[in-house]
Amino acid sequence: MSDELSADEAAVVNSTEMVDREERKALKKAQKEAEKAAKAKLKKEAQEPDEIEQALSNSKLAEQQRIKRKKMFNYAFYLVGLTLLFWAYDFLFSPYLADMKYGICKVYLELNVQYPQDLRVSTVDDYGTYTRIWYTQLDAFGEYRMEQIQCNFRADEITGIALEKVAVNRREVDPQSVADFNRSIPVILAHPPSLEVPPPLTDSLSGLQINADRFRFQLNVRGVN
Repeated sequence: MSDELSADEAAVVNSTEMVDREERKALKKAQKEAEKAAKAKLKKEAQEPDEIEQALSNSKLAEQQRIKRKKMFNYAFYLVGLTLLFWAYDFLFSPYLADMKYGICKVYLELNVQYPQDLRVSTVDDYGTYTRIWYTQLDAFGEYRMEQIQCNFRADEITGIALEKVAVNRREVDPQSVADFNRSIPVILAHPPSLEVPPPLTDSLSGLQINADRFRFQLNVRGVN
């Protein structure tokens, strides 16, 4: 047997070696791709818990923010509700109040009627420079009379306001009486009287009701109801 190979045999050997090299290259490539895929899988698996934790933390934060917004909305709703409730109470039940011009005029009136404890204010009209008060008073005969007083005001350098003139039932009172009263205005301003006034009368005649018994002299006759 000869040590030298024929041309065909050498060709076969060369082709076999080439196939082996290609197979080894393919195998190495496959191994590298497998290793790369394994590393990517490990990296992904390592990242998945972090992503889950991040998602959970984000959901908790979102839930806390939602609860916080809900509480703030509830607080705002309660605050608005209480404000409206206080406003409605103040509007429905608080007495009507006039300004100090009414207080000064009422004090003058109380000082110049016979029975100030029986004085009843009916209507107050404010016209800016003067105030008109309709009232009922008990006279010496025990009867209630409806009368009016009108107080005109002027500016004063010391007190800021003073009576200019006063008219009772359209008759002007003694100017000296007004001048004497003006000296007491600083005391009235320092200790203001009650400024509560009756509610304004309705514009509708059907809704206007007057309790006439308040202005009548009541006779307590035995046997008569």
